[in-house]
Amino acid sequence: MSSSEPRPRPAASFSGDLPEDALYEVLLRIPAKELCRLRAVCPAWRALTSDPPFVAAHMSRHRTAAPLLAIAYRDDSEVNGVAISDLSGNVVRRIPVTGYEIVMVNQSGDAVRRISSKDEHDSIRVVRSRLDLVCFHWNVYSRTFWVLNPVTGATLDLPMGHSKELEHELEVQGRKWGCHVEWCAFGKVSSTREYKALRICSIRDRQVCEVITFDDTNHGSWRRKQDPPSRICTGLQMRCVVVDEVVYFLMDFHYTYFETGVIAIEPGSIASFNLEKEEWGVLPGPEQVKRFVQENKKYSYSQLELQLSLAELNGCLVVVHNIHKVSMDLWFLTDFEKGIWVKKYSLPSHVARLFWYPFLMLDDGRIFFSGMDGLEGLLTGGKEGEGFLQSYDPRNDTYADELELRDPRSIGIYTGSVLSL
Repeated sequence: MSSSEPRPRPAASFSGDLPEDALYEVLLRIPAKELCRLRAVCPAWRALTSDPPFVAAHMSRHRTAAPLLAIAYRDDSEVNGVAISDLSGNVVRRIPVTGYEIVMVNQSGDAVRRISSKDEHDSIRVVRSRLDLVCFHWNVYSRTFWVLNPVTGATLDLPMGHSKELEHELEVQGRKWGCHVEWCAFGKVSSTREYKALRICSIRDRQVCEVITFDDTNHGSWRRKQDPPSRICTGLQMRCVVVDEVVYFLMDFHYTYFETGVIAIEPGSIASFNLEKEEWGVLPGPEQVKRFVQENKKYSYSQLELQLSLAELNGCLVVVHNIHKVSMDLWFLTDFEKGIWVKKYSLPSHVARLFWYPFLMLDDGRIFFSGMDGLEGLLTGGKEGEGFLQSYDPRNDTYADELELRDPRSIGIYTGSVLSL
């Protein structure tokens, strides 16, 4: 056993001829899925394989294991929740979440309206993240974000209000109700192991930024931070991604071009927010993306805007340039300080589909794409409007492992262990 792996203390005595140390080593080598079945052998095995130190040692030993997915669901009884499943769609655990009921009052404090998730037929949407917690919000009532601990099933709602600084600013401007929540990104600071959320709100045409530090049982308060360096892309077009403890946004170069007719922001430029330092930065995009419209006159800047998205693949920030029905180029950031991008993949035309986004890359080279069936018939075999998660192997140009999704934008990666569920 590696000296860096925590050694569990068995919660029950063992029986049989196999020494405890040897049994520990044997169980540690078994993949988590099979190990869950072996828990039925005896109470001692169940106690050992459920013990947090053993779970931590097992995760350390199986770092290359395929990750689990966190997927929003809504059953026939209109119960919403999060399903933890493997890449083949085998559900490990379903965690229902409690709906909301909001009472709106007038200036006298009298209730004037009640809004509930059941009355609104509302459903949840999982925020794309890579954590051992699951973050989500409701589609209709989208101002508040929740954090779910899949191990305990407990949920924590982050404060709906704003930071004191922003509240004062809105009051001075007479815009107390004029601040719209655009997006929220979640990450974990490795040095402190703190969870943080970055929230982007808009006041008319201006974007503002707030940060909060939380854990799975307690939330803090929103803190006002510096505004983004320029207008950034938010929403559901996969233009925001978290890599380690940095949140990246594509900068909205087309917005300023549409307003002024001048390219003030280079296409492909990225705004970065470091969750540890709580500071903004700007990262130039790939040179070929910057020059794309100039070198390809048949494309416009508005078309280029729709072609670009961001992804996190194998721990790297990736700029995705999806030229519909032509190619999909994947630019990997290999040196953050020097801003060096390397085009590691140029995928063929049949991969370059509308509303198809790289979601995950495995160690064997397979790339999983999330997509939605629509007017273009993007993915075969499904009804219009259905979503999918499908793997593509660039080594032999083949597809496999199609998983149907209610909403391909409502999926995250769960980094916790199946042994804890």
